[in-house]
Amino acid sequence: MGIMVSEIYEALVEAGASEAKAKAAAEAIPLSEQLATKQDLTEAKSALQTSVTRVKADLEVSIAALEAKVWRAGIAIAALAVLLNKFLDWVIE
Repeated sequence: MGIMVSEIYEALVEAGASEAKAKAAAEAIPLSEQLATKQDLTEAKSALQTSVTRVKADLEVSIAALEAKVWRAGIAIAALAVLLNKFLDWVIE
């Protein structure tokens, strides 16, 4: 038993078709109407690929920016360590 569109069923019965024939026709119609076409799937795939590419590019930019910040922070920490070491040498002398 397929999915039946009640509006089609009711219209066919009102037009004089038997209930059995109206039911069979109403169940047969949505199967072809509800399935995605190959073109629909191709368009959806293309849109998804475009979105994934855009997100990947955005992530790569964000990661590069974070890497630069981490690099700068590492340099700053190393410089502070050198200064602290020199300061401690000066205090201990």
